[in-house]
Amino acid sequence: MTEKCIRPGDTVLVTGGAGYVGSHLVGMLLKRGYQVRVLENYLYGAAGLRDVKDPGLDLQYGDICNIRDMIRVTRGVRAVIALAALVGDPACEIDHDETMAINVESTKLLCQVVKHYPEVERVVFASSCSVYGATEGLVLNEGSRLNPVSFYARSRIVSESILRRELEGRSVVTLRLGTVFGASPRPRLDLMINTMTCRAVRDGLITVTDGGSWRPHVHVRDVAEAFLLAAEAPDEHATGEIFNVGCNDNNMTISHTAELIAARIPGTRVEFGGRVDDLRSYRVSFDKIRHVLGFVPSRSIEDGVDEIRDLLEKQSIDWTDPRYSNVKWLQAHGFGGTGRVPVEGEPHPVGESA
Repeated sequence: MTEKCIRPGDTVLVTGGAGYVGSHLVGMLLKRGYQVRVLENYLYGAAGLRDVKDPGLDLQYGDICNIRDMIRVTRGVRAVIALAALVGDPACEIDHDETMAINVESTKLLCQVVKHYPEVERVVFASSCSVYGATEGLVLNEGSRLNPVSFYARSRIVSESILRRELEGRSVVTLRLGTVFGASPRPRLDLMINTMTCRAVRDGLITVTDGGSWRPHVHVRDVAEAFLLAAEAPDEHATGEIFNVGCNDNNMTISHTAELIAARIPGTRVEFGGRVDDLRSYRVSFDKIRHVLGFVPSRSIEDGVDEIRDLLEKQSIDWTDPRYSNVKWLQAHGFGGTGRVPVEGEPHPVGESA
């Protein structure tokens, strides 16, 4: 019987644990019996973990770009799940220098700190299927040629290469995520399916450009479960491996995606416009993660559409509020997070958040 890399009771560090994916993952780890340490600068606020009350959760305010913070939170952990990053093409175009600091320089720092702590058994790193960029007619696997067309994708490729070089001989797993959708304690309504659903609910209209381009969709809770699997997987199944995270059935053109959402929300019209200057189009194979790690996504696009519709209708969320869009929030508030350190006894900043 192969041994899991980590076991319940071990301490797992999750950077960016209050974020869109992280807030789901932290809950899963706690339910599994892990001690969970979270490093957060609350760039988008504190809502993701605001309602979590669990003695196994250790919330630490800090920055992945600060070596003192990283040394402090990595001491004594068995695994690091590195989610914290500047995510998305529009957000990374705001300031390339900030993107390099947050997405690339922090990866170098992570490697330095992990090398300092041999008790860290596993590093799981969040990358993106956007590294495949622009392709024509191919179904891409983890060995396919990379053809990034955005600064965000290039920053992920550079970070992947840094991890391979600097942590050679250590157990590193890289997950390339598909286009994520669905509800989360830290909502994001700026992602394709979530945005289309918002437009269908509020306007009864989805406008499609570049409808023939392909995207690989995956539910946010399925993504969180993939990180849990990657953290626990035996070394012989995971060390040095890259896995695409998604579902083969959810490889869809933008047009097909819009039509599926419209069918789920009666009365919605789909209008097809012209092309825009967006070269991204990629179909991705998810066979490897299914065969090697046993990852089988369980949530459909329809599930995500229902969740976002309920979020809008039952909680009366205004989807145009900048707190639900990475790029709008950064444009309004910059890259400094909440701007204050929690006072003693306060686990994290309070109040509304992104």
